Formats: sequence, structure tokens, C-alpha cells
Amino acid sequence: MIITCPCGDKKFTVDASLIPQEGRTLQCGFCERQWFFKTENTEEEIKVLEKKIPEPAIPEPAIKDNKNLSENIKKNISDVEDYSTNSLINTKEETNKKINKKNDVNYFKILIVAFISFTALILVLDTFKIYISNIYPQINNVLNSLYESLFDIFLFLKDLIK
Repeated sequence: MIITCPCGDKKFTVDASLIPQEGRTLQCGFCERQWFFKTENTEEEIKVLEKKIPEPAIPEPAIKDNKNLSENIKKNISDVEDYSTNSLINTKEETNKKINKKNDVNYFKILIVAFISFTALILVLDTFKIYISNIYPQINNVLNSLYESLFDIFLFLKDLIK
């Protein structure tokens, strides 16, 4: 059976025995869209198709084996449906967890990045202070004040730890 995704971009070949009469939820492997698919064959169409198919001359033990085989296939299909439902639920839960993790803001990381950026700015200003002093003559006074302020903060934190 060929099933077309509602997005219209992909078509899939699916074994008709995997889809029960009451229908089944399917998921497109291309666009990840999920939809409920129900076979459109009515019971009358199935009876007409059964009449057209000639009955093979198979010995009775083989028929019993086929019945057992079809029962096993039905059990396997129900197991697969249970597994796919559980995996779908697990996938939704994992997606929700990922979304929640993305929404969490880690302020400690932001603080570290700000500190490293501030330190890099000071290093660049100190490295090029001779060239910058040609444009901004008071840069030496500003940098000295900044160094004294940073040293005072360091002393404050050192006293705070004691």
C-alpha cells in the first residue's frame, strides 16, 4: 500500500497488514508530521477481493500453520504498536526536556564570559595605550584609575574571605 504524507512531499510503501481496520497513527520520516491513517476499504470491497482470489489447494496442516503464523503476526504487530506508542511518548518527553533546558539561562556562564571579555578589553587597552594616547591623551589617567579600582576590589575580596 502506498501512503502519502499530508505535506505531499513524500510517499511511503507500507505493508497493509500493519494497519488495522480501525486505523493507526503514522509519522512521516521526512517532515516528522504525525497523522491518523485509516484504510478506506470497506467490508464489501474486501469480500469482493476475496471472491476474486482463488483458493489454493493446500493441505490442511499447512492451513493450520498459516493460521498460527497470522496469529503470531498479529501479536507482533500489537507489540510493535505498543513499542511505537511508548517510544513516541518518550520522544515527546525528551523533546519537552530539551526545550526546557534551552529556556534555562545559566547566569554563571554569562558572568564568566563578561569577566573574560572585560579582562580582554583591559589587556588590549594596555597593550595599545601608546597608540590610543595619540587619539585620546587622557587614556593613561583612565587606565591608572581603572587599575587602582581593580586593585581595591581585589583587596576587598581578600579581606572578605578572611
